[in-house]
Amino acid sequence: MMPLRTYIDTARARIGRVATTAGSAALTAGLFTDAVTLPGLTAALGAALLGVGFSPRLIAAPEKVKPIAMMVYASPHAGMAGILVAERVASGGVARLVEAGAVTAWTAGVWWIRPASLAKRIAKPWPADEATEQPQETSPAVQEVADPAARWWAENVAREGGIAPGTRLVATQRIDADRKAAVIAATTPGVPVPEISITRLSALTDIPEDKISIDPIPGRGAGLRMLTIGKKRGASADTWTEIARSALPGVELVETNTYELKELR
Repeated sequence: MMPLRTYIDTARARIGRVATTAGSAALTAGLFTDAVTLPGLTAALGAALLGVGFSPRLIAAPEKVKPIAMMVYASPHAGMAGILVAERVASGGVARLVEAGAVTAWTAGVWWIRPASLAKRIAKPWPADEATEQPQETSPAVQEVADPAARWWAENVAREGGIAPGTRLVATQRIDADRKAAVIAATTPGVPVPEISITRLSALTDIPEDKISIDPIPGRGAGLRMLTIGKKRGASADTWTEIARSALPGVELVETNTYELKELR
């Protein structure tokens, strides 16, 4: 037994063939009489509006392809309306030959191309759209990280089960020749930076514990902490202010060409 979807698709295809045959018959009759012009125009317009307005596939189509899909769907109806109007307006011998050719071309084109089916294929979400709509679950700390130190932190320290999950580096800066600093931020607003084991961080980076410090940032809340690598000396107020400013929420990662990743590993 065939799936229900197969029966539905078969029924739609047959209805489309019947509609094409009826349209071709109306256009052919229009070559000889004006009586079919108004009914034919009404039928073409009604079918186009119903199809475009009530087709679930067209309604749910991605915005970037929806206009194209709708135009493709309505193209045979528009073509039929144009031919009917031409048959009503022009009735000379040469005009009739041209109109007869247009009727033949319309019938063959719609029968072969099947614009309604083509429009629904166009309206189907593209693979890129599906990937966008259903992104793979990725740790917030690993997404769109440009700074090498921040990327290393995300992959090794902030990963699930790591030393400091739920954190990220939002700024790195050299304080002086033998010290560098990085601002640690919680990935969730309103959540403080968790306690980070300097012992584990020392083991991971192979840097002596006495050269690693994690301290509050003057004037900032518990959602930010300062990581300092190097000899422990007090930083100037200007240095604290500059580093803290670069860690404001929404600021992109600071690129530091002088930062050597090996010193944090």
